[in-house]
Amino acid sequence: MEALLLVGLTASAFVAMARGWLRQEVAMPLVALLALAVTPPGEAGHALGEAFGSFGRIAVLFTAVAVPAHALEQSGALTWVGLLVGQLVGIAMGRLRLSPRVAVSGICLLMTYVMAGLFHNTTSILVCARVITTICESYGVRALPVLSGALIASNLGGFSTRWGDTPNIKEAELWGLSHRDFFGEILPVNVGALLLVWVAVVIWLRRNRGVTMAPTDTFVTTYMVSRFQRSRLLTPIDGRGLVAGLLGMGAAVLAPMLAPQFELGLSGLAIVFTTLAVRSEHQRDTLLALGVETYATLCGILVLAHVMAGTSIGIGEALRGALAASGMSIWAVVLVSYVGTALTEAASWVMAAGPMIHAAAPDRAVAWALGAGICAGSSSLVTAASAGIILTRETEANKPDARVTFGSYIWFGLSVSLLMLCFYIVVLSVIWAR
Repeated sequence: MEALLLVGLTASAFVAMARGWLRQEVAMPLVALLALAVTPPGEAGHALGEAFGSFGRIAVLFTAVAVPAHALEQSGALTWVGLLVGQLVGIAMGRLRLSPRVAVSGICLLMTYVMAGLFHNTTSILVCARVITTICESYGVRALPVLSGALIASNLGGFSTRWGDTPNIKEAELWGLSHRDFFGEILPVNVGALLLVWVAVVIWLRRNRGVTMAPTDTFVTTYMVSRFQRSRLLTPIDGRGLVAGLLGMGAAVLAPMLAPQFELGLSGLAIVFTTLAVRSEHQRDTLLALGVETYATLCGILVLAHVMAGTSIGIGEALRGALAASGMSIWAVVLVSYVGTALTEAASWVMAAGPMIHAAAPDRAVAWALGAGICAGSSSLVTAASAGIILTRETEANKPDARVTFGSYIWFGLSVSLLMLCFYIVVLSVIWAR
């Protein structure tokens, strides 16, 4: 009974956010507090402690990426990169005779996917959101579909490498997966999923009449390439902010890959160094780059996730029971992980379900099924993964039709994530049936 009440509270919060009655930084903390109120006292305290432990770690790691990303934005470096990518989009349109919808969406999704795979999906969203908005505005392409697709591309890119997303790290530890395993076994599958996302974004864009360029207008395309190149050459770069941002980003992203045991310490040093290295008038905005709304949303989601996955009134035991009854088949692991992630959160679900699934089925195919369900589930709602929460923050200042919110994303996210769910079930079942 309590589990149904908890699911009902969560669904009510989703409806309130989708209809714009409550903002996500208000809805998620409120539903988390209500979840604690209906949880048995002893379990509530344990869930709260676990949630704040997770929140503290995530807050440090995400701030360590957001602070240098803000420094790079203030320096003008991200504008320069956006102009360079915009120039490449124009070249692709001219040489390949692609329409603005196809070229802009394809290059932006690929850029986000690659950056997420090389670094981390949250890093990719922080850096790419501004660039994508600039390119879409320049070519007259509606930004919301491309930004929404980029969120899913960041999840796919993160799932493609051992270090690209938090669930991957846990799965790699449990199943002993190497970098080569990710590159050879799941990266090609995710490239196929990325193509499906690209098609979905192009279809969404075709419903929009805001494109200002004809697909074969060579003169306009050449002019746009020249304009991007000229603007890039004239863009001023603050050298101090650029150096601070690059060094801070290197410490926050690259160093933990080489020394993961020092991840928190290195992240803390990256925050301190970057904040002090930028110009004094930018220090406050740099340190608070994510905003209190992002922290409030993350905290609320993590509390709710730990109640959902780790208490007697949550859905964790029911989903684990369903897995056991299915014999740990690939389709069941993908489906249950999708539902668990959508109702909780990616990192929380893998921490709760990963050890149990590994103990019952240590096969590598099950590891990919778990990751696939988490990847699809985290793409269903902006609250199902940290990258979605950060994207809503990064696009908050955009024009209304280029702003990613819970309500503007939900139908696209649910539709494409269900398509990904079916794709993963079919492909993984065929591959691992041999």
